[in-house]
This record gives sequence, structure tokens and C-alpha cells, in this order.
Amino acid sequence: MKALNSALVAIRRSPYQSTLTIFILTITFFVAYCFSLLSIGSERILSFFETQPQVIAFLKLESKNEDAEKISQKMKEKSYVKEVKIVTKQEALQIYQKENQDDPLLLELVTEEILPASIEVAAKDAKSLDTIKNDLKEESAVEDVALQEDVINNLIRWTNAMRIIGLFLLGTLTVTSFVMIMTTISMKISTKRKNIQIMQFVGASSGYVSHPYLLEAIVTSSVASILAFALYGAVILYINPWLENFLIGIIDLPIAWQFFAYQFMAGLGLAILLGIIASYSAVARMLKK
Repeated sequence: MKALNSALVAIRRSPYQSTLTIFILTITFFVAYCFSLLSIGSERILSFFETQPQVIAFLKLESKNEDAEKISQKMKEKSYVKEVKIVTKQEALQIYQKENQDDPLLLELVTEEILPASIEVAAKDAKSLDTIKNDLKEESAVEDVALQEDVINNLIRWTNAMRIIGLFLLGTLTVTSFVMIMTTISMKISTKRKNIQIMQFVGASSGYVSHPYLLEAIVTSSVASILAFALYGAVILYINPWLENFLIGIIDLPIAWQFFAYQFMAGLGLAILLGIIASYSAVARMLKK
């Protein structure tokens, strides 16, 4: 308790240094909270689009319903196929009419006889799309196979780019926070060098001397983590209505409170760990001098 009181007094006696350190740490942990949510959310979004019908096989005009049923049944037996859907000529015409309902001339020119039936196949993962495409091409009743791989590839590129940028920003802020804590603790130890020498002369151990500084770093980083989570929670509450409209059918919203509880506990634990490592490094280096 005495060491904790000493840590709190040290924070109050250097308000500008403490405020600046807490400010930088708050930004670091806020970015970390947002990055973890974006990483998990992007994985869910990517997984959703990977499992959507991406491979479409257009049958020959002379093909029969039995041919579509046969191909559909064969594809359903594949272990890497998630879902198979048959679009008949009648359904294809209805889709065409709905998409071109504002252009009567196009509706008059297109009839059921000139539209092919198709089979839409959803893969369990993006890696199986090419395999499904090759399987469908081997069917004699198939005229052409369309694979919307550009959509998935673009989504993967955007997701990877977002992760790289997020990791770079998070790494930079973490290093900055680490150095900030080390510098602050080192400066405070330097101002009390004579007191520390006297304490060591009368028999105080290194652990006794360093304990208040470790607690000071832990308190500072913990406060920053709590402030960052509060800011993060406020942002989530503000944008939640927009997210529900934008991600409807892709991710179940609102997100369960357990997820945020795990985030908070993990962030607080990492904050304490960062404070211990940074302050211990500073104390060890200064005591050696």
C-alpha cells in the first residue's frame, strides 16, 4: 500500500509527463481495440463472401431439366461444395424481366427459349472455387462457366492491406508508448538518484527501490487502457446503427457483450504487461548506473 501511495504521489507531482504518457497510451490501446474488432470483422465478412454462390455454370440451350438435376446431384456429393442451386429457364426469364423492367423493348426481344438454365455452386472456402469450376467444365451439358474470382481477390487484397496498415500503426504506437514509459520513469529515477543511493546504502534491495516505479507504470498504463476502452465503446455505440444497416445478413449485430468483456480484460492485461516491462527496463538500466 505504501508503494502504491508513493506511485500515486509521483504521478500527481509530474502532471504534464503523466498526462502526456497517458494520452499516448490511450491512443495506442484505442487503435488496438479497433484493430482487433476490424480483424475479426473482416474475417467474418471474407468468410461470408467466400461461401456465397460464386461459380455459375450455364447449360446449353438444348439441355433438359434432367441434365441440371444430374449435375446438381453430382456436385452436392463433393466434400468441398457447400450449396448448389438450379436456376431454370423460367426463373432466368423472371430475373431478366425484373432487372430490365424499365426497358419494354428489351423485354419484348428476350424470351424463355433463348435464356439458358444455370447452376450456381457455393464453395466451403475460396480455395475450392477453381476445383468446382473445372468439375463443371467437364460436364457435357455445360456451355460456359463463370467464376466471380475478382470480387474475392479484391476483398482479400483490401483485407490484407488493412491488416498491414493496422499492424504497422499499432506497432509504431506500441514502441512509442514503451519508450515514453521508459523515458518518464528514467527521468524520475534521475531526480531521486541521491535518495536511491541512500536507500541502497542502508540495505534496501533493488526490488524495494523499483517497486514504486513499477506500480506507477502499471497505474498509468491501466488508466490509459480504461480510457481507451471507454472511447472505443462510445464510438461503437455511435456507429452501431450504421453498421447494422451496412452489414445486415453478413454479421449478427449487435455484438455480444462477452466479446467486449474479453477485449477489455485482454487490453487491461496487455497494458499491465507493457507497463511492467517498460518500467522494469528503465529501472534496471538506471540502477546499473
